[in-house]
Amino acid sequence: MQTSCFPALCSLLLALPLTGIINVAAQDSTQPVDVVFKSRLDQTEQRYVVLLPPEFQANVPHDLVIALHGHGSDRWQFVNDGRGECRGSRDAAVERQAIFVSPDYRAKTSWMGPAATADLLQILDDLHGQYRIRNVIISGGSMGGTSAMAFAAMHPECIDGVVSLNGTANLVEYPNFSEAIAESFGGSRADTPEVYRQRSAEFFPERLTMPFAATTGGKDTLVPPDSVLRLMESLKKQDSPALLIHRPDGGHDTNYDDTTAAFRFVFEQLAAKASAAPAPMLSSFAKETTIVCLGDSVTGVYYHTGGHGAYPEMLEIALKTTHPEAPITVINAGLSGHTTANGLDRLETDVLQHHPTLVTISFGLNDMVRVPPDQFRSNLEQLIDRCQAQQSLVVLCTPNAVIDTSDRPITKLVEYCAILRDVADKKKVGLCDQYQAGEQLKQRAPWTWRLTMSDAIHPNMDGHKRMAEELCRCISGKEVSLDAVRPPESVLERTQQLLDSGTPVKILAMAPVAAATEAAIRAINADATIELTTWEIAGKSLSELEKEANAKVRAMKPDLVVLTIPAEASAESDEQLVHAVSWIMNWSLSFGNQEWDVILVDPAIVDPSGNPDHTALIRKLIHAQHIRGQALQTSIESHLQR
Repeated sequence: MQTSCFPALCSLLLALPLTGIINVAAQDSTQPVDVVFKSRLDQTEQRYVVLLPPEFQANVPHDLVIALHGHGSDRWQFVNDGRGECRGSRDAAVERQAIFVSPDYRAKTSWMGPAATADLLQILDDLHGQYRIRNVIISGGSMGGTSAMAFAAMHPECIDGVVSLNGTANLVEYPNFSEAIAESFGGSRADTPEVYRQRSAEFFPERLTMPFAATTGGKDTLVPPDSVLRLMESLKKQDSPALLIHRPDGGHDTNYDDTTAAFRFVFEQLAAKASAAPAPMLSSFAKETTIVCLGDSVTGVYYHTGGHGAYPEMLEIALKTTHPEAPITVINAGLSGHTTANGLDRLETDVLQHHPTLVTISFGLNDMVRVPPDQFRSNLEQLIDRCQAQQSLVVLCTPNAVIDTSDRPITKLVEYCAILRDVADKKKVGLCDQYQAGEQLKQRAPWTWRLTMSDAIHPNMDGHKRMAEELCRCISGKEVSLDAVRPPESVLERTQQLLDSGTPVKILAMAPVAAATEAAIRAINADATIELTTWEIAGKSLSELEKEANAKVRAMKPDLVVLTIPAEASAESDEQLVHAVSWIMNWSLSFGNQEWDVILVDPAIVDPSGNPDHTALIRKLIHAQHIRGQALQTSIESHLQR
């Protein structure tokens, strides 16, 4: 008797963990979570505490407050201490619904030395990978207040606001704790003068253009206020948004009210900046809304995003999330290799015939190598004119940020992005600056950004989700996070159809799971005709597996591909691992919309003793590619263990 195997087979599949980082969002959001991580600088074990706001929502962006402890304390000071500055910092974060993070930053006597700086950059990178972060506010008291200013001066690209409580802005002249600072900084002022100068915010007011609030006490002898007072004068002269709360009779502490006032100033300045952003393209979705996304391979549905969708499909999810009752349809009109010239050729058939409310136009990555700048500009103007002639609104999109290559150098891409911005300004149409958003993430969280790329120019689905979020904000004015959106459930659709019809199923499976795959299907459909090709992977490097994927899969055109990327396969670096794993998946998928089924088996199921760092990274990449990366469990796992 023939039965449908799909529901039963899918019941054997359990979703992979999202990332190798602790999934704090799955914890009780009212309780702090102590996170352990391995420092990339020296492989030592380091820690930070995460406290989510009471009403944390994973589907929207949140601000991030970094709270740096004082000399002699640790990461728990600002999480547990009842003093005014600690309690005030926590309450300010809760009021803003911000994620609150307190790192050890090399623990009790750090003063933001080089190792602590490297750790904090890594923590920020990891947090950007786990959450959608809107603004980063760095804060702290005493040594922490000093370190907050120091980090902001060294890495202004990472910081949106500063709250410094009783810190010093000049470590070159600061006389106290000299031995501890020398140990953290790798030497005395005479030995390493530049390390001290780099961490002295007073010398770099031009970098501190973000909202900046500081508290000082006139009778503070532990950390005298003079350098901060001078810094604040410099900030005022350059018209930076700055608030100084100076208590002439105050000592080395900040009370609750002054702490919350300092945070409130920074948050209000950030809110004012956000409110000054351009108005959304669509203020209402009461009527039926059709959006057509015209573009190249980054817009279209290809293997980079798992072959089931791209940012236009994610945009529809985003808009329906922010406007659940609205009748919204998003149509994908992206084609690989196309330029603005191709867009003009197919504008009527692929776009205007749908009578769109709004058209997004995203070209540039192919134009920059085939279409001269002047022609690119003219083509954009013609596209806009023809859309507006049909009463369609237009949003121009700059291309996504890319990895620099000789074929598409970033310097040339920047030139084409500038043309897009200029045309949008002169034609008075909307602009979604995807390049700027990508570059900001690249600067703030380079590894997180790298893991959003399928190759040098094409984002994977994690990258497309971020692009859709940015486009949703531009179109509707609403913020949303799509990180939790899963691949489609019908991952074995082709296999199901073939088994139901009694047609032979052609399977290509990596050796460690080949027998288990066949056994699992036969356990559900004993009469299935299976043509199994085993892909031997033992002893091969990831580069070799990448080459074999290129040679094997698309030439074979199987019905089902089952991969398990071994965590122990050799790779020269994490970058080489990311490149190879991405391309093993890329080559295992058909070029465009998926013509065969692809699933991945968690490497930890096959080899629980495998390299845990590699396993975690492979899991991240599977999730980022939007392949239904799942672990064969139950009967399949039992077959693997025989």
